Amino acid sequence: MINQLKKSLELGASIEKQIGTDDPQRLESIKDDLKDQMGAPVGLHTAGVPLIFSALFALLSFVMPQLTVWSAVFNWMAWPQHAVFVGIIITGLVYCLLMFPSMTLISKGSVSALKVYLLLMLLTAVVAVLYLLYTIITLLFAAEYPMGYPIGAFIGLVFILASFICLNSAMFVKTMAFYLHNRVWRRQLKLQQLPKRK
Repeated sequence: MINQLKKSLELGASIEKQIGTDDPQRLESIKDDLKDQMGAPVGLHTAGVPLIFSALFALLSFVMPQLTVWSAVFNWMAWPQHAVFVGIIITGLVYCLLMFPSMTLISKGSVSALKVYLLLMLLTAVVAVLYLLYTIITLLFAAEYPMGYPIGAFIGLVFILASFICLNSAMFVKTMAFYLHNRVWRRQLKLQQLPKRK
């Protein structure tokens, strides 16, 4: 079910083990293997399209429950309701501060950053499922409850599933191969510069 995502993680783990070498020929061989995995040298995978769309869908999914969550928090704390959007904005900023640096590091070939990103996606998925359950239960038992909330919750779940589908795709494997290829290339350039500094 998540074969392509596992393939991306395994590819990254394999390259991380090999990239420590100082042998230029070995690094060139690793680059050639990654070129084979990557396929075409230019395309949607080199533009990072799967990762970009995954992040967009995850962000949209994350946004869906925020009004309900923060309205409940403000009611519980007896804070003024007109300030609810302050909570939403702060939470959104924190989410983006976790998401965008991890995306940047993924684009540099970091497998650890990919794992952090996946954890963030998993937490977003848990929130989306819990929010959908909450809206369905409230719809069943509340006297008056707008139908827009369960619909929004369902759309949020669809968005996070779409986010995972983007990562669990053959194109993302190619994207990851491209990122890792560039990481190996940077390693080569670094090794070439070392003798000049002596």
